[in-house]
Amino acid sequence: MTRTVFIYSFLVALTLAACTATQTELPKTNVPVLNGSWEIKMRHSGGIMGLSRSIDVSSNGSYMVTDERTNKIVNGKLDADELSKLTTQVNSARYSPAVPLDGMACADCFIYDFEIHGGNGNFRANLNDISLPNSGLAALVDTLRGIIDSALK
Repeated sequence: MTRTVFIYSFLVALTLAACTATQTELPKTNVPVLNGSWEIKMRHSGGIMGLSRSIDVSSNGSYMVTDERTNKIVNGKLDADELSKLTTQVNSARYSPAVPLDGMACADCFIYDFEIHGGNGNFRANLNDISLPNSGLAALVDTLRGIIDSALK
């Protein structure tokens, strides 16, 4: 019984350590300013459910949301306020990449793959639940996830 409790406690501590480890940050970089024609893509995947969703938003406000698990595709258009909020978040974002952790990765984390094309350049980032809070892109992820969730209801 004591051995079982010890092993269980050790496994719980090991799992928590994998998901709460700290990372060293690299210098912050600017995300491209959205002007003219642009496109934002985000793929949201992982987690215990094996989520696989994506969103593609264009400068005219049109978007396509895809849920690969259910084979559902939804096309829509952001209203002027939503589009303004999104462009403001991108234009004010300062991305702070994190140095990858040595050893264990976060089990069952969500993964966020970003691409921004147009404006004054291209940008790519790969984040997870550990690196997202200090990345400078958390508000943008929340906005895009909100659009995805609304579209797939």
